[in-house]
Parts: sequence; structure tokens; C-alpha cells
Amino acid sequence: MFARPDLLLPVLGADTMREADRRAMADWDVPGRVLMETAGRACADEAERLLASGDAPEATVLAGKGNNGGDGLVIARVLHARGWSVRVVTLASRDDSSDDTAANLALLERLAADSDRLTLLAPDADLGRASGVIVDALLGIGVSGDLREPVATLAAWANRQSPRATVLAVDLPSGLNADTGEAPEGTIHADATVAMGALKAGLLLGDGPRLAGAVTVAEIGIPDRLLREHADAWTAGPDWLEAVLPQRASDAHKYSAGTAVCVVGSRRYTGAAVLATRAAYRAGAGAVIACTPESARLTVDAHNVEVMVAAQPETASGGLAFAALEPIRDRLESANAVLIGCGLGDEEPTQRMARALVGSDYGPSVIDADGLTALAIHIDTLAERSGGRVLLTPHLGELRRLLGDHAFTPEDRIATVRDLASRWNSVLLLKGMPSVVASPEASGGAVAIGPPGHPALATAGTGDVLAGTAVGLMAQGLAPEDAALAALHLGYRAAVSFRGRPGSMLASDLL
Repeated sequence: MFARPDLLLPVLGADTMREADRRAMADWDVPGRVLMETAGRACADEAERLLASGDAPEATVLAGKGNNGGDGLVIARVLHARGWSVRVVTLASRDDSSDDTAANLALLERLAADSDRLTLLAPDADLGRASGVIVDALLGIGVSGDLREPVATLAAWANRQSPRATVLAVDLPSGLNADTGEAPEGTIHADATVAMGALKAGLLLGDGPRLAGAVTVAEIGIPDRLLREHADAWTAGPDWLEAVLPQRASDAHKYSAGTAVCVVGSRRYTGAAVLATRAAYRAGAGAVIACTPESARLTVDAHNVEVMVAAQPETASGGLAFAALEPIRDRLESANAVLIGCGLGDEEPTQRMARALVGSDYGPSVIDADGLTALAIHIDTLAERSGGRVLLTPHLGELRRLLGDHAFTPEDRIATVRDLASRWNSVLLLKGMPSVVASPEASGGAVAIGPPGHPALATAGTGDVLAGTAVGLMAQGLAPEDAALAALHLGYRAAVSFRGRPGSMLASDLL
């Protein structure tokens, strides 16, 4: 499990959320009607926050047949009570809905009979143009695949109303897969989403961040203990990073602050070595040693004067020679953490040397870039050597090479990283938008979803910075899974704070 689990937020999928909901009612005696009422009121509060200043308080509520639609009926009733003019398009009837949804529909029908500010409409009604807020309560967490009628037509109508109307999604934008974030054509594009009880994985993965807008979580009465018991994954709360980052003692010296040994670089790829070693320092390591080919020594020295360069024998084309293995092993005896890979190149002697280092009897290690390439056809031998202390940092292309399957695309990123981390007995950081981190089963088998993607990070060298940051944190004592997640958040926060145009940021700017 990751450090400070109390500061991690649970992330659930469709099945686990339904089970938490069921247990809240069956084991904790929380009435379903109370859950629906609380959820609806939380969304009504959000609708009021979303209403543009000066706009007339108007809402169009699109309510489906299930409990998601029942939440929508509560929202309509509450907004009407607060003085809004409300139109409700409902797919539900009293005969084909849950008891709680049917009860809220009956109540709304009685109110509509006595009010000219509350109108109930059929799904095929001409809705014209909308203003104010559109509430998307059409589909819940258990729906996947293409949108069907009449939902497809209503979703298309909602998507045409921007920017005149603001779209608020209840739990998930209709069409978005709660587990994977996959979205069929026509999925509602929300400006804001209120997640009921807990974040859903689909809000953080795939198309979720693009379609969900600003996401908030509403506490609706499901005990936090249940949500945590059923979590499929976790994401860091706002205080997690500050809580886990290492703090130096007042009497610290460079070696007590952690030594990182980085086996990096080649004549062709000196920049990767510079970025990775500098990142290890910026992450707080007290001493950073670069084991790099002799012909790369002057460049690494010139661009990063703090790094201690241990120049090594090299091949004719400037990569680390296999003869560097024993001198590097001598250096590893003083290491608190090791990085293997950034800029090594793919020459056979270099790759053979890198494979011999992976899983040796030294501190925890990060394997990145060309270090991953060295493992590509040998990955299944890693489990016996890693001791659970190896952090692998592939992007999807590198993961495909590790698996020997160049067409592989994970349908479920959470399940994929969890299974592979246990298969390889290593921590796995699958880079992407967002990145996902998993620890092996022996270490709890937990999965964490990293921060959202940022366009400034789409530039060469940011992966080297990430790897260097992780090894710098591991050198100070963080477990590999915590170092991976913390490195992702540090990089994201640095990118967010960059003051220039996102497309102009360089990897060195992160440092």
C-alpha cells in the first residue's frame, strides 16, 4: 500500500461502487431514498454555483430510468423549491423504475400540477434552445457502449447548447465508461461533474478528463470505510505530496541525505544523463554519481557541475562497454538507490551490461528508457531478481516491447498495471495521460492514478526528469511506489506553475 493511505482518495468502478452502495443499505441501514436525496441536493448546490452571474435561474434536467435519473428528479425538485424555472425530460415511469425513483417521480408530478415553473416533458419533446444549467442524469455507472435512443438524441441536443448553457453531469457524463473512461461518439461533454460518494475510475482515465469538466465528489451517506474497502485504485488527495516528501534533518550531510547512482548516457545521448542526474539532485538526493561513458564525461560535467562523474569504459560508438560492469558494481555498494537506462543506447554490449545490473544485490532501482529495452525479451526473469524493489517506468510503446506484443492496448489500465506489477514482482509506472502506478501483490497490490495530463509535459526529456526525480526520492528512503507517485505529482505541479506558453516549456524548465 502507498504511504499515508488516509490522504489518498478511493477510486471505484461500476461493480465496486454498486457493491458499496448495496452494503450501505443492507449492512449499515442507510435508506436508498436518503442516498438519492443527499446526492440530488449536492448536485443542486453545484448547479447554483455554476449559474452564471446575472442569468435567470433556469434548468433543464434530463433524467433516465435508473437511480441516476432518480437523482435528477431530486435535483429538479430542489432547484424548483429554490426559485428556479425547471424543465424535466424524464424517461422513467412509475412502473419501470426503482421504488425510490418512482417515489420521486410521483412527488414531482404533484408539484408540477400546481406550478408554472416546473414542467415535465416527454423524451421526444421539442426542447429548443436551453439557457442556465442542463443537468445530465440520463445514465448511471453501469452503462457502456454506444448510446441508444432516446438517450442519443437527448445527449446530442445537450452538446449543441454550449456555450449558452452549462452542462452538469450527475456521477458521470452519459456514455462515459465508469471503469475505463472510454466514450462512444455522442457522449455528453460536461462542464462539471459531481461524483457520488467517490471518484469513478472513468473520470480520471481515457476520455474522462476531457469530457467530465471540473470534478467534485459529494459525500452522500455511504460510510468512508465501505468506499475504502471496495476501492479499485487510489488518487492522491491535496495534502498527500507534502506529507510523504522526505525532510532533511538539521544535522544532515550529503551522504546521509541519500546517494543516487545513475547508470546513464552515451556519446549520442548526453542530454538524458544531464536531465536525469540533475533531477535526482532537485528531488533532494545529497549525492548523485553518474556512471557514464568516458566520451560523455565532459558534457555531463559541464552541464551539471554538482554531479560526480565516474567515467566508464566504452564501446567504439560511445556506449557503455560490458567491461564497465564490475566498476559500476563497485559504485553501487554505496548507493541508496540506482537508476539504469536514460540515454544508454541499444548496443548489445551496453544492453547486456544493463541486464546484469538489474536486480543485483543493492538498493532499490529505477529502470527507464534503454534500461527497459535491455529487459525486453528477458522480462519474465525479473520477478526472481527484483525483490519488489524495482520501479519500471515504461510508456505504452515500451510496455509493448516488454510484452513482445506490438499491438497491445490495455482495455483496463488499472487491471493491467496491477496484474503486470505482480507478474514481474516490481512496481510498474505506466506513463500516459494520466500515468498509473501499481505495486506488486507482495507489497499490497495497490494501484494509484496519477495527476491529469498537462500539455507542457509533451516535450522530449520529461521522462528523464521523471526517472531522475523518482531515484532521488528513493535515495532518501521513499518506497518505489511512493517515489513514483510523488515524482508524477512534482512534475505536474512544476508544469502547472510554468509561466510561459505550455508549448514553449522544455524538460530543463521542470528542473
